[in-house]
Amino acid sequence: MRLRSPLFPSCLVLSLLSACGGGGGGSAPAPSVSLAVTTAPVDLNIISGESADVTVQGTWSKQNLDAPVYLSVRDAGGRFTLPQPAIAAGTTFSMKLSAPSTLAAGSYNGTLELRACKDAACTDTWAGTASLAYTMKVTAVEWEMYQGNAAHTGYVPFTLDPARFAKAWEWQRKETSPLGAAINPVVTGDGKVFISGDVYFGQGIVYALSEKDGSETWRYPMGQVPALSPPSVSKGRVYAAVTGQEETALWAFDAAKGDVLAKSAFEGQWPNVMAPTVTGDMVLTGAGKYGGKTYAFSTSNGASKWVHDAGGAWDMWAPAADDTYVYHHNGAALFIIDRATGATVAQIADPLGTSNTSNGYFGGPVLGSKRDAISFAGGAFSGRASSSQEHYDQRVLSSFDLAQRRYNWSTANAYLTAPALADGVLYAGRNTPSVLEAMDEATGKVLWSWFPPESAEAIHRNIIVTRNLLFVSTDRAVYAIDLATRKSVWRYAEPGALALSADRTLYIAVGATSSTGKLVAIRLQK
Repeated sequence: MRLRSPLFPSCLVLSLLSACGGGGGGSAPAPSVSLAVTTAPVDLNIISGESADVTVQGTWSKQNLDAPVYLSVRDAGGRFTLPQPAIAAGTTFSMKLSAPSTLAAGSYNGTLELRACKDAACTDTWAGTASLAYTMKVTAVEWEMYQGNAAHTGYVPFTLDPARFAKAWEWQRKETSPLGAAINPVVTGDGKVFISGDVYFGQGIVYALSEKDGSETWRYPMGQVPALSPPSVSKGRVYAAVTGQEETALWAFDAAKGDVLAKSAFEGQWPNVMAPTVTGDMVLTGAGKYGGKTYAFSTSNGASKWVHDAGGAWDMWAPAADDTYVYHHNGAALFIIDRATGATVAQIADPLGTSNTSNGYFGGPVLGSKRDAISFAGGAFSGRASSSQEHYDQRVLSSFDLAQRRYNWSTANAYLTAPALADGVLYAGRNTPSVLEAMDEATGKVLWSWFPPESAEAIHRNIIVTRNLLFVSTDRAVYAIDLATRKSVWRYAEPGALALSADRTLYIAVGATSSTGKLVAIRLQK
């Protein structure tokens, strides 16, 4: 039997098929996610042992997608601590990353990759990423010379928690001389603390101890010497000066092994000198047959670069330096010296200074943040010019404008301690009465004061300042003072000369006015 076709026009059939999607229409658009980073490339300068946070921001969008989107960040270098993937909301994102405090000193670069994930574990991702370049410079801030650095600021940019302070170890010099077992103020670098024994015609020795436990890693006996300076350390080299007459020379040692790398002769007539100042490719020391001379030597081979003669104080000064100039106060004036040639660029008279021909100076200019230098006016005397023994004389501090090359001001009071400078505030201690004073760097005016707990306590040695604490020694103890509350928050019952290493260890060369030969290490970060 022949079947009959339905009574529908062919055009109507085509229209229905088209309406039902069976007539050649396109497939649904594919889901997608777009990411864009709005944060500028990251350039971090970090102090070793400190963490740093970075916030990565940007925009995102999704198309043809109802499922949640998880945003994740990846660092191929593995240097950042990264957040867990999180569900994206709105149209923008903000992700916080941390550069951990465990990063070793050095320079790093890499790329952060932002990804859109299909699940919380980020095992599957949507196509397309966004990236952000980063560079990081991690610097270890060591206590390398007099008052820590070539600017002699006594400032170490650490944030410290007094609740974590604990004694780590102690060390005692066994070798003796006519001065007993005295040691000079210490310096630190590359996980070691460097010590020189203070001598008077005795066996000169430079020691290197492990910061970890105080064990001796090397020593170098220098033979019988008239006197030996405190050490300095920089870029893998340790420096110390033997002084007398013909024996007078600056020694350079390999910091890792203690091998002698160079001996640079300079003039002296029984001087005692402070720790050398290391700056760039040169190391500076001050003495002279009749005093007043600053000597510059190459750090690479010990060759002489220049000699500057200012006259004045015979010994016990530490030149300061920046990238362009060397600065020396001879008791009567501040000299600005061209660091390339050793020529005098300017001489600024100190109206409260005095010319010194036989006494020492005991100090060095402090270079400030306002293109200024602050230094003691006049010289000082210790009975025996030696860095292990504190001088007697309190002196006013004078400020100089380095840009205009003129005198600024002098403090109303006279001070004993090596000062410290940070964030526009100058800190120094004095006695009669015993008080530590915080002064405005711009004017010298006293901003606030701290008095030792006991009225009979006298302030001695040097000041160290950090981001939140200040360390000062009296003749009875070392104190940490909170800069916010201006109150003592920690005390250790042995006084002495202070140093603070990149390893967050406070060193006390014990002895309020004269060294006992003992070194105490206080760990500030467990």
